[in-house]
Amino acid sequence: MVRKAPPQQGETADDGAGRAGSLARCDWVDVARRALVRGGIASVKVDRLAADLGVTRGSFYWHFADRAELLAALLAHWEATNTAPMEQAVAQAGADGHAKLAALIRLWIDEVAFSPAYDAAVRDWARHDPAAAAAVGRIDERRIGLLAGIFADLGYLGTDAFVRARVAYFHQVGYYALAIREPRALRLDLLPHYYRVLTGFEMPDHVRGTTGSSRDDGRPGSRRMVSRGDLPKGSRAR
Repeated sequence: MVRKAPPQQGETADDGAGRAGSLARCDWVDVARRALVRGGIASVKVDRLAADLGVTRGSFYWHFADRAELLAALLAHWEATNTAPMEQAVAQAGADGHAKLAALIRLWIDEVAFSPAYDAAVRDWARHDPAAAAAVGRIDERRIGLLAGIFADLGYLGTDAFVRARVAYFHQVGYYALAIREPRALRLDLLPHYYRVLTGFEMPDHVRGTTGSSRDDGRPGSRRMVSRGDLPKGSRAR
């Protein structure tokens, strides 16, 4: 609902009225998201966001009572937009557990529907803010639950499925937390090895094409271990 709060000190009742009419609540959330990713939660200030949007500070109050309400909306946006694509990818993959996991892996590698930078920014925020920490906790449980369901489809039961889900998820979060930068080709080359270690299965042929990975069956006679010297510059933690 559009609201107009009493003018702030130094503002008139008409400040931002024209431009505010062309902005929606989602525009403020989006510019807040970009500021968060770019400079952390300290960058999410009403004055800075208004400047980025080319409006006065008064325009903000057409949509939010205060900064705290904006931050709550930003957390809700992150919860909705950076996890729903994972659930949708898995749901669209059908009933096969390998196909579900491959869909999730492709989403992580493509980094289009899912933004690791947004995730990292919210996690950093959560270190200092209870509300953000609670949101991260909810989402982590939700994503681990999604993975546990996949491992159950692969034949693991109860605690085994849960622990494998946690290991796979912590592996992926750690990849982003360490700011590892690798060429896409290298990530795809290593994928069958990660798949075997994390799942206990060789990557089935019918899912290789969906992730873009090349043939590498990992059998003793054909396995090639990747050494540090094989890794190109930029393929290690910053």
